[in-house]
Amino acid sequence: MKPKKLTADSLYGSDDNSERAKQHGVELIAPTMGSADKDKVSLADFQFSEKGYVVACPRGNAPAKVKKGKRASIGFVSQNCQNCPNLSNYPVKKGKKYYYLRFTDKEMRIARRRIYEQSDQFKDRYRWRAGVEATISEYDRRTGVKQLRVRGLKAVKFCAILKALGVNIFKATAVRVAAMMPSGAFCEA
Repeated sequence: MKPKKLTADSLYGSDDNSERAKQHGVELIAPTMGSADKDKVSLADFQFSEKGYVVACPRGNAPAKVKKGKRASIGFVSQNCQNCPNLSNYPVKKGKKYYYLRFTDKEMRIARRRIYEQSDQFKDRYRWRAGVEATISEYDRRTGVKQLRVRGLKAVKFCAILKALGVNIFKATAVRVAAMMPSGAFCEA
């Protein structure tokens, strides 16, 4: 009995975890680990075809040479790259004939995931995790469940269940109070 989808935070969003989950038929919904440097152009800023091939640089120039191996090597015409005002921010290296963009399959997967993370579809699917995090945070803050004064599995389980029940009572009370309020009572303070 495995889940079809698993929502996790970025700590579990590594490429290795994502690939392992895929092998087991599970979709991992998690942000990629780390963050891209906002001042630098990353692989995710390049334009891709639906099959995952680089079809243009961020300025719209198509590659002149494409070589696929363990590391993909995409060559852009030197004249176009030399005239680019942001060349120092691009992840390309000057070669004899071209400026080359080189990356592994793993780097490509991460770039595609970062692109997907910016979509409304990902944000809508991931937002449910935030709701769960808020409840867990409240469970800790209101009840102090992380600093139990008991030892032993039975005692810890008993205390944790009572504290969870307490959070549920707080939430039920808040709903009931809100239902008894006249409509529009929260509109303006």
